[in-house]
Amino acid sequence: MKLSSYISSIIIISFLFSNFSDYQKVDTVIISGNKNTKDYIIKREILHPINSSLDSLILKEDINRLYNLGIFSTVVIHTGDFNDDQTVNVLDVIILVNHILSPAAVELEGADLNNDGLVNILDVIEYLFFFIINVENNIYHVNLVESFSIIPDLVIDYNETLNKWSYGLGLAHINFMGLNQSLYFGGAFIGEKWFALSLYNPWVYGDHVSLKTELYNRFSENPFYDFRFNETYFLVESGFYKGLNNRFQFGLSFYKNKKHTKKYHCSDSNYDEQQSECENNGGNWATLLPSNEKDLYKYINIDFNYQHDTRDIYKDPLKGSLFKVNMSYSKSLINHNSDIGYFDISFEKFFLLKSKYLHEPVLSYQVYTLLKIPEFNQLPVHEYEYIGGLDYVKGYSPFSDDFNIEVSNIIYNHFEFQSTIFKRKDYGRIEFGMDGLLFINYGIGSKKINSFSLDNFLVGYGFGFKIFVTGPPPISIMFGFNPYGENHIYLED
Repeated sequence: MKLSSYISSIIIISFLFSNFSDYQKVDTVIISGNKNTKDYIIKREILHPINSSLDSLILKEDINRLYNLGIFSTVVIHTGDFNDDQTVNVLDVIILVNHILSPAAVELEGADLNNDGLVNILDVIEYLFFFIINVENNIYHVNLVESFSIIPDLVIDYNETLNKWSYGLGLAHINFMGLNQSLYFGGAFIGEKWFALSLYNPWVYGDHVSLKTELYNRFSENPFYDFRFNETYFLVESGFYKGLNNRFQFGLSFYKNKKHTKKYHCSDSNYDEQQSECENNGGNWATLLPSNEKDLYKYINIDFNYQHDTRDIYKDPLKGSLFKVNMSYSKSLINHNSDIGYFDISFEKFFLLKSKYLHEPVLSYQVYTLLKIPEFNQLPVHEYEYIGGLDYVKGYSPFSDDFNIEVSNIIYNHFEFQSTIFKRKDYGRIEFGMDGLLFINYGIGSKKINSFSLDNFLVGYGFGFKIFVTGPPPISIMFGFNPYGENHIYLED
């Protein structure tokens, strides 16, 4: 009899605790762990309503939003007596049962004993109900661990197309002034030379009204055509959100590209265009440039970007989708240089799969289309696209002469299967984790918008690894192969 009463009590208690959140109200938000980040930066990401029942779905979304800021290595939200996963510990239930059914508890609560010395089950239920509605479980406790906000950037870049390493130094402040602003300055001084200065505030005022400024200069070589160039880029960009998922951005920028061409003696030139140039200039020197290429380009660019984003975690999504549309118009500031129009559209989708043997396996796919005007032969060299290589179909080299690699318009698809090797974990304000992946990608490139052909179809496949650290996007090492026996290694950050 005593055993059956215990079992009945535990069943009822378990039922009440399984519905504990129905009684739980959130009326206070407490934030801890933010030594540098301003409280309002955190509170504006918290959307759980005050003085309402706890909603575990909104709580999870609040955690994701705070994590997506990229400035915290750990984000945990506690409410009342719940565990991290918003469940009541079974041991707590058993302890409570023992407490209620003990003679001391009877005297304390004033419940009546049955003839067999046990507490009446109705008194147990009444006591538990009183406990549930009076326990202090209405605090929404946001517990954070801030990452190191100042991150040295040791620049070690490998340019696949140039087959050259570059070295330099930079400094990134990912939480400038505690306002979730990103400040960066740095550059490379050996190899491909460049410097950059940027400041980005994702939420200046209103509904995610953002402001970004960027200054960039690079002095490098073109690996496909034998010339050096000096390019300068300055951007001012602002945007806003419509709801939680719709983002609009508008940008105004200036771009300048100055070419320093190399000259070759006509006796060394084997190209028809260069032979023609030799004849025109007296038969002495020629340059290895397309016939329509100019030495100087200057543009004012107007950009518009829209995205609909439902991903849960931006840098390592388990579910959701990302739809993007980008449009740009570049007005030439130099006569006889063509204006340039740019349009691309992409869609990515992520699916979390169930597996007994893999941790968080995710299947994703991407469809992407890029179109440019005018036609290829009227574009400057810096606007050429290379469909084979790091940016698109991996498994090919952009230098290949066996395929139609150099294009201006692209249709591209990507499928990827990704799973965790090392779970992302906080190692003292620095998060680290690693995933492994398999991929297959394919695409078609063309030099005219209306001339896509399956004859130019490329397919690549391979495997790789993604390394996650707090702050920047993941670092990827990819090993690509193609059906023709070629293989290439790609490093991406």
